[in-house]
Amino acid sequence: MPGPVGLAAGHLWAFLAALRGAGVATAPPKQADLLRVIASSPPPGPTKLYWYARITLLQDIGDLPAFDRVFDTWFRYGGQEPVPPAAGDDGEAPSPNGAGQDDPPALDALPGDGVEASALSTYGRREFGPAGDERRPVMAALRATWPAVLPATPSRRRRPSRSGDRLDIRHAWRRAHRHDGEFIELRRLARPARPRRLLIMVDVSGSLRLHTPDLLRLAHTALRAAPARTEVFTFGTRLTRITAALAHPHADRALRAVSGQVTDADGGTAIGTALAHFLANPRFVALARGALVIVLSDGLERGDCAPMVRATARLARLSHRLVWWSPLACSPGYRPVTRAMAAQLPLLDHLGGVRDLPTGLTEVRRLPAVLTAPRHTAARRWPTPDPRDPQ
Repeated sequence: MPGPVGLAAGHLWAFLAALRGAGVATAPPKQADLLRVIASSPPPGPTKLYWYARITLLQDIGDLPAFDRVFDTWFRYGGQEPVPPAAGDDGEAPSPNGAGQDDPPALDALPGDGVEASALSTYGRREFGPAGDERRPVMAALRATWPAVLPATPSRRRRPSRSGDRLDIRHAWRRAHRHDGEFIELRRLARPARPRRLLIMVDVSGSLRLHTPDLLRLAHTALRAAPARTEVFTFGTRLTRITAALAHPHADRALRAVSGQVTDADGGTAIGTALAHFLANPRFVALARGALVIVLSDGLERGDCAPMVRATARLARLSHRLVWWSPLACSPGYRPVTRAMAAQLPLLDHLGGVRDLPTGLTEVRRLPAVLTAPRHTAARRWPTPDPRDPQ
């Protein structure tokens, strides 16, 4: 590949080869992540490129010194070894951009402002750890609560009933044939209630790292309570169906299976892309039609929020009820004022706060009131402030 693009590509591949030579493990999927990030958002300088490479390539913090040394050699010193520091220095080479310029910006903004959300895609596994004895009573209470709160709908097939809305003519004729044509017994048919489908979508991006294990355990209790009618998906930068992996009766083993299947845990956030992928699959759309849809996410979408709002609008039209549980909503001072949440709040039937199993149990017990209330009433509880109103 001639020209500057070819030179840059060759330099980048030589850098990756130098990392492997220095003992820094870089899996091919992570290298592909780095190339995709550079192609979608070219870094303006070495500092941006440094953080691109460090986030996508580095797997073990113990490899950081070797990684920094190789990166400085290939991108800050023109492929030459850096000059050792002069006597009397503190042993660290000065930053080419000045003191402190290579450090990431401090997260000094308010909680829930989206600073912790990222658009970078990552590949890798995460172990979610054991549940612990303190969580098991709450999980047992959740398994006992789910069947009583799930919505029901009349089945399509009619069954014999004492107070049905239609006569069972076939049964009446059979009985009359046995009694010389006399109709001596009449039975009725009715449509018994059956539980609606439950669809749970769990955000596993980096901004929910502290809450992801409990959110998955919450989904596990729902799947154990109604295994035939429950579907579970995860999303970060990609969509993953984990119903089969989460179906193991033991919660710790189920989460261990999920950790091997979900490859974008603790990575970037692409809610709109994941929901659009879900809605583009006809089989997945059938799972959402007429179902109780629960999305566990903080709603911190990076970039344009229009795809996320469009996907949420269609999901609201397909579902019986659309419930959004956010860990940020557990805070008394939380307000859905981000562009994405403010735009989709009128589409939701309920916006609640879930950050762990106890708060999840509280919201599960609140579902009957949500299911009997009118649709799209989440904005009544969470009014967004008028920006023209002085605070």
